[in-house]
Amino acid sequence: MVRYIQVLLLLLLCGCDLFKVREAEKPVKPPLWNSFYTTWQLSLQNLEYSYEDERNVVKYSEIFTSNFRFYFAQQDINDYGINLTWTRDNERDMLYNLDNWADSIRVDFSEIPDQHDDIDVNVVRLYRNYNLTVWRQGRAQQYAGKMDVQMRLDNGFWRIESWYDYRVSTTPQLPTWGKLKYDFAV
Repeated sequence: MVRYIQVLLLLLLCGCDLFKVREAEKPVKPPLWNSFYTTWQLSLQNLEYSYEDERNVVKYSEIFTSNFRFYFAQQDINDYGINLTWTRDNERDMLYNLDNWADSIRVDFSEIPDQHDDIDVNVVRLYRNYNLTVWRQGRAQQYAGKMDVQMRLDNGFWRIESWYDYRVSTTPQLPTWGKLKYDFAV
């Protein structure tokens, strides 16, 4: 009887492919991220990467100084009653909420014609047009505006110290990045 159970057990183990060599899973491609953002260009690129790949959310607050402030567009403050002091912690929490809600996000920056950046050795002030597209369940929501981002060299890394948001007069019907942040604030 014992011999019969041993044979039956051996047949079961052989029949379930337990001892077969299987194909290894392909490694997951790591998210794009500049670990050493020692130029302001790399830091700005990390801002894009943070929104476009949810795996970068945990690194997002690293690109801001500890005293970071975001300033909403004056029209948004008036139209939506926004009365917030927006800090690095607000940024991090908002992006967690947004990434949990959205299927994907695309960020595009472009230089503003006739508005030159102020670039110094330790401080940079960048002026950019932006377009964000947020997809959820096959539908896209557009956000557009202008941004004035001030960065500072901090322990060898370029970090965002302040960020001013502005509506674009050519697309007043599109909400701003600040409105997106406000909608996903904790």
